[in-house]
Amino acid sequence: MVRSSFAFSFAAAVAATPTTIVTTRDSISGFGQIDGFTFPRIGGENADQTVMGSYAETASALLVYASTGGRLDGFNSTTVDAAGNTLNGFGDFGVSASNHREGQPVVTFISTAGDVDGVFLQLPSGLILNIASTGQTYEGAGGAFYFLSEPSVAVSDDKSECYVTFAARAGTSWRGILLATIPSDADSNSDVVLTTVADTATAIPSSNATFRCMTVPQATPQGDVVFFGSNCGSSGSAAVEAQFNRLAYIGSNPRDFDILTKNRGMFFGGSNMRPGIWRYGQGSIIEVVSFQSEVPDGQPGEAFVAFSDPGVALDGTAAFVGLGNNGSYGIFKGSRAKPLALVAGKQTPVPGYDGYTFQSMPNIPSLGKDGEVVFYGAVTSEIAGIFAEDPKTGALSTVINYDTEVDGQETLYIGFGTQAYSNGVAAAYVVLNDTTNGIWNFPVTHASSLPTQLV
Repeated sequence: MVRSSFAFSFAAAVAATPTTIVTTRDSISGFGQIDGFTFPRIGGENADQTVMGSYAETASALLVYASTGGRLDGFNSTTVDAAGNTLNGFGDFGVSASNHREGQPVVTFISTAGDVDGVFLQLPSGLILNIASTGQTYEGAGGAFYFLSEPSVAVSDDKSECYVTFAARAGTSWRGILLATIPSDADSNSDVVLTTVADTATAIPSSNATFRCMTVPQATPQGDVVFFGSNCGSSGSAAVEAQFNRLAYIGSNPRDFDILTKNRGMFFGGSNMRPGIWRYGQGSIIEVVSFQSEVPDGQPGEAFVAFSDPGVALDGTAAFVGLGNNGSYGIFKGSRAKPLALVAGKQTPVPGYDGYTFQSMPNIPSLGKDGEVVFYGAVTSEIAGIFAEDPKTGALSTVINYDTEVDGQETLYIGFGTQAYSNGVAAAYVVLNDTTNGIWNFPVTHASSLPTQLV
């Protein structure tokens, strides 16, 4: 893939001045010495909060910090939901990219409470609402939920509502993506309204197949839901499917860990799955990208054959990692108003590393309010880092790479995923040379405003 519209310049690496959020040097009263973290996420249009999962020797928690440092809030085994149930353990989580009308982001997460698993939403008042639970029968699904995952949350543009979307399984074979609408002034679980975005009875646009696998939905402030969906090949039980995913390899990685095949439910010999990334909104489902879409800046006639799950921006732009049938590979983005475009691919020079081009983008990208993409990209395990797309020019600049010292030490590992960038701040999980690991926030200076020499 080669950009053909105009020449791009690339900013040289700039010494980052990170903000330490929390590390394994820290101990929290009532929780203990921290042993490790998940990849962080950033909430609020002004990068108001940094949220991450954390664990100690005998406990787990979700931690909420100010993005300038200092713990604000958290959820652990003493936290109580609106029904008086104590939370126990934490799974997937998300934080809104914009603020609630009370001036703070809102957080959604998976936990166990009252002996059932559930999707929860915390409002700025501290009230924790149950959005859905495995003790709940969902009409149209043929039974009770037995699996809930991958929640995402957004605050509506007018601040009147919160949207929570998540993946679910119920009954004997039902799978779906649901959207919960919650008033900003909600005060009980009864205020939650659930809508089916797509399920196993929903037709895949422009095909004669229905969705069977649907993963990692992302809510937008416009009330849209962007998600990966396909007519996946596996018809076995969830347990059998999970076992196969752990055993089967693509290259040197288990297929369930590969960003282009994760959770796709495909078994060896499976038929055409009609994969794609889809946008639900205004009562219908439209295509963001599908197996029939032409790869921007790819070979003539080249079509996509695989995608990662999407990341989304406040303006509704969706970005993903994609692979074409002639080997084109990279990060692409598109919106209701703009067609698909290449952000970075295998022919794109890596800022700060003369003569190298990107070879791997292993994580779902993050996006800023104007649809600009921030992502982890690599050539090798040592030539890699976090890079930011300029929202005006598309040029790339370095946020942090393996030549950057953090707290005066070399970095052994940099982890960066989706929902981890806002308003000029990117949050990353970093392991230092002395094996301390933790969460740091890094300033993002876009290429068009860098006071450094361009190379």
